[in-house]
Amino acid sequence: MDRDGTVNIGTPTYERVDSLDKVRLLPHTLEALALLASLKYAIFFVSNQAGLAEGLITWDDFEAINNKILELIRPSGVTVLKSYVCPHGENATCDCRKPKPKLLFDAAKEFGIDLKQSWMIGDRPSDVMTGINAGTKAILVKTGVPTVESREAIYTAPSLLEAVQYIAKDTK
Repeated sequence: MDRDGTVNIGTPTYERVDSLDKVRLLPHTLEALALLASLKYAIFFVSNQAGLAEGLITWDDFEAINNKILELIRPSGVTVLKSYVCPHGENATCDCRKPKPKLLFDAAKEFGIDLKQSWMIGDRPSDVMTGINAGTKAILVKTGVPTVESREAIYTAPSLLEAVQYIAKDTK
């Protein structure tokens, strides 16, 4: 799943989550992640972090922010196995910037994940397309920019909780 704008507050509140004081979970995130944990899915963050390329944050800053988010979600019982990051800017020609699927392919290879049985959840069309490009099912959540749309998403949810409830129905 995407991180900023999906699990924690991102755009439009902040252009970038570039400091610890900007780390706040979105409403019902813990409840959503607890339900996801009960479904026994392996969880990964897949995140574009252009702030690294722009010099707004360092790798140490990113790690501190990511660790704070992991600490905040710990009460849900979910374990994020790894955070995969594209550190390149928006106009980069790298292999890893979403919507390219490399980071999902890396997770699948490293952890033996069947992408056809997997989900990508995010707040931007690029998140949805990353999942589709990797062969997963994809859900758009309207927790980042509420006006964003994606015809390619299998489902569009108003929040992460409704997205995970949809996955729970599909899983049973």
